[in-house]
Amino acid sequence: MKKNQNKTCPSSLGQVGSNLLGVVNPSGTVGFFGTPIEVTPEFLEDAGDNESLERRFRFSNKCIQSGCRQWTGKECGVIKAVLALETIPANNDLPACSIRKTCRWFSQEGAAACNGCRYVVTNVSEVTMEQQESSVS
Repeated sequence: MKKNQNKTCPSSLGQVGSNLLGVVNPSGTVGFFGTPIEVTPEFLEDAGDNESLERRFRFSNKCIQSGCRQWTGKECGVIKAVLALETIPANNDLPACSIRKTCRWFSQEGAAACNGCRYVVTNVSEVTMEQQESSVS
């Protein structure tokens, strides 16, 4: 099996079939659950306001590599950008994580990825606007 196969994207869209990893806290960091919860139609209905779903929750799903706009050709660009920020405080303790064994970011960057992971919150409105702009062009 290749190293890049069967990896989990730790910052996916909230949709049926994804897994709920945690909740975005008022501080803007993600509080992770011990066990991911499968996203069902009922969850989406109960969660309400689907336009802000990813700003309130953190989801995972299968990494689709080149099918994702964040793929650089050989790796995920999201965690590289996060780790380049000087505002991420250093922390040597790995937080509890339910997907570390298959996590794309951990396989790429090791423990450093876990340090930055809690600070990633997806802004789907920006993603949607970029997708709409590219479809108009």
